[in-house]
Amino acid sequence: MPHRFTLALVLFLCGGLLLSGCGYPEVSPKTYEISKALYSVCNQKSQERLEAVEELIQSSLEQEEISEREAEWLGEIIRQARQGEWEAALRETRQIMEDQVGR
Repeated sequence: MPHRFTLALVLFLCGGLLLSGCGYPEVSPKTYEISKALYSVCNQKSQERLEAVEELIQSSLEQEEISEREAEWLGEIIRQARQGEWEAALRETRQIMEDQVGR
């Protein structure tokens, strides 16, 4: 019986560790700034401003202000918005920002 309890406890703790690993890791200040702009664009469903943010992502990547990984995350959000999935893009952008709280 004690072994079952121990096994259950270990499985519970491992599950908790897996769940706590979800979300975005710490991002650069520039990525956070771009995320705020992208959130605003998605909220307004503005195709024109979406292009401007995409250019900002590219120039920030070229200037090494953001990482390739961060550019990929932001690029995926841009793709969602371009496909008309504005709400999903809005949620993802908000998630990036929320995951930075307390870091």
